[in-house]
Amino acid sequence: MKMRRSYLITGAVAVQLLYTLALLALPAYLLALTRTPAIHNGSDAADEISGLRVAAAVVGAPALIALIAWVGLYRGKLWGWLLTLLTDFGLLAIFGYSVADDWADPDREVIALTLVSLVPVILLLLPAVSKFYWRGGKRSVTVEIEGPPLKVI
Repeated sequence: MKMRRSYLITGAVAVQLLYTLALLALPAYLLALTRTPAIHNGSDAADEISGLRVAAAVVGAPALIALIAWVGLYRGKLWGWLLTLLTDFGLLAIFGYSVADDWADPDREVIALTLVSLVPVILLLLPAVSKFYWRGGKRSVTVEIEGPPLKVI
C-alpha cells in the first residue's frame, strides 16, 4: 500500500522545482544580456559584462546544486531536504545582502528576487514538511481501535 504525500509536502516540492528552474534560467539570461547591443554600447561595457558574468557564476553554481537537491527532495530523502534548505538559505543570504548593500538606491528586481527566494525556505521549515523528511519520507499514521479494552495475560 503506497501512501500519498500531503498537499503541503507536494506543494513544497513543486515550489522548489519552480524555484530551481528559475535559478537555472537566471544565469542563462544574465549571459544573454552580455551579448545585447545596449550593454556593448554602454559607457562602461567591459565592467558591465564582467559583472554580469560574475553574477551568472554566483547564481549558476548554487542552481546546479539546487537541481541535485530537488531530486533528493522529490524522492523524500533527508539529504535532499537538508541540501535544499542550505542552498535556498545561502541564496537568500546572498540576495538579502545585495539588497542591504544597495539600500540607499534599492533595485526592485533584487528586492522581488529576495522575497521570492524566501518562500521556499519558509515552506521547507514548516513543521509538517520538515517532520516528513526527518521521518524518512513517511507520514505518521495514527490508528484508533474501537471496542472493548484488550486483556493482557
